[in-house]
Parts: sequence; structure tokens; C-alpha cells
Amino acid sequence: MKLTMRKDASVSYEWTTAGGPVNYDTHGDPVSAPKDFYHGYGKGRNETGNAGTLQAAFDGKHGWYWRNRSGAEVTVTLKTSGDYESIERVL
Repeated sequence: MKLTMRKDASVSYEWTTAGGPVNYDTHGDPVSAPKDFYHGYGKGRNETGNAGTLQAAFDGKHGWYWRNRSGAEVTVTLKTSGDYESIERVL
């Protein structure tokens, strides 16, 4: 999931899983990012949820990547509130 945000915009978030834990990576991609650019906000392994505030370091897309390493079906539910222009599911 990616939120389109302006620099210094802030979003409160909470995500939870049903069915098992996941690994996650919270990161951002600036507009016209150079090749191999990476800006991370946080990572975790074997987690069933996380909550906090994400403040955009730059104009661009900011969000989460989740990876299910188990053989079980896992559903991730994300709740957001704050200053963003759009939200999109990225596969």
C-alpha cells in the first residue's frame, strides 16, 4: 500500500494481521527517484501488527510492503488517518 504525500505531511496508521505473522518494510519513494534509491522508516519480522505516525521525508509515495513467509493465508488490515492525497494498492 502506498500513500501519496507531500514533504512533512503526517499520517497515523495501524495495521494488523489475521491468520499469522508477516515481515514488513515501511519505506518511501520520492518523485523521480534515482535508480536503487531507498528510504526506510522501519522493518520488522514475524509481526502481527504495528501502529504509529509516518511523517513524509519528501514529496512522493510512502507506505508498506508485507511478506507472508508461511504457507497459511494471511489478511492484513490497514487503517490510516491524516494528510495524504491518495492511497493505492501496489502488487
